[in-house]
Amino acid sequence: MNGLKIVVQQRTEPFAYTKTLQKSSVLDYIHYNKKLKTKLGCMKKYKLAMFVLSLVILAGIIIYANPVVLARLWAESNYTYLLVGLGISLVAIVFGVLKWKVLLKDVSFREIFPVQLLGWTISNFTPGKAAEPAKAVLLKIRKGVDVSSSLSSIIWERLTDVIALLIFSAVAISSISATSNFFLAGAVSIIVFSIILVVAFTVLYSRRFGMKFFRLFRKFPIIKRLPENFMDLFYKVKIKKRNLLKCFALAIITWGIEGFILYFCLGAFGIYVNPLVLAGIVALSVMIGIASSLPGGLGTTEVVMTFLLGLNGVESSIAVAASITFRFMTIWFVNLLGGISFIYMSRKFEIKKIW
Repeated sequence: MNGLKIVVQQRTEPFAYTKTLQKSSVLDYIHYNKKLKTKLGCMKKYKLAMFVLSLVILAGIIIYANPVVLARLWAESNYTYLLVGLGISLVAIVFGVLKWKVLLKDVSFREIFPVQLLGWTISNFTPGKAAEPAKAVLLKIRKGVDVSSSLSSIIWERLTDVIALLIFSAVAISSISATSNFFLAGAVSIIVFSIILVVAFTVLYSRRFGMKFFRLFRKFPIIKRLPENFMDLFYKVKIKKRNLLKCFALAIITWGIEGFILYFCLGAFGIYVNPLVLAGIVALSVMIGIASSLPGGLGTTEVVMTFLLGLNGVESSIAVAASITFRFMTIWFVNLLGGISFIYMSRKFEIKKIW
């Protein structure tokens, strides 16, 4: 009987341990899920709060300019100028797509066009345009391009944009009094973007720093899904300097075109300003808008643009009308096209994989 008891203990104890272990694992899993849901809930509330704040700021400048006056200005505006501005906006979008395309191999314009539009739209609804890397996942779904390869091109594309924005912003800064609060805001934005530029270049050229940077941001959901050897694959990707120069040239052209869009927005109300100055105003407004961490810079971009136009002699109500019209022709036009791209890609691919 003693021998039988020993056998029973040997058979039952491991089983009991396994049951305890399984129970512990299930409890840990439930606890992890609860924490994850809480974090996601907080993130959603934060995004909603930021979006509401953006709408409040936007409503504030509309009230400041008098809604009745704005309605009259839009009703009496030159619609030919508005249509030309919208057409130029489409040209800017095409150049923006080409800007990324020159950095990628074996990807056609037709394949990348909906990906870029949808990527921009997703990014526009996140604070500081933080969701830009989502384009890499979208391109993998669309074309099967490795994420490590396309992410490198996205970083370089963003860098050329930042450099172009800094160049054009210098033009706008030169028109602001050094004692102005907006001069300080513009200067701070340029410093912040310059730091981002330095960090990005360091990540691209220093493998050691890049590895540390990757481990630091590994906790974020999209980054967490990347494989462990992602950075090894990332540093194997080489982009030709000739293609980088093409990308930079296209970035300068794209942001320069933005100045012409604003030119025609103002022209619709009978006001004309140098397009180069307007390109600087757009660049500085966009940078401060992104730095504000509000989704798509909504609200802050319009406020800054209105103020800078005022410094160039544009009456306040016309400045507000032109700023809002410009934003409809750019960011909201892109978002509309991004929504169409989402419908198009959803019918052909499993877009939900991005989440």
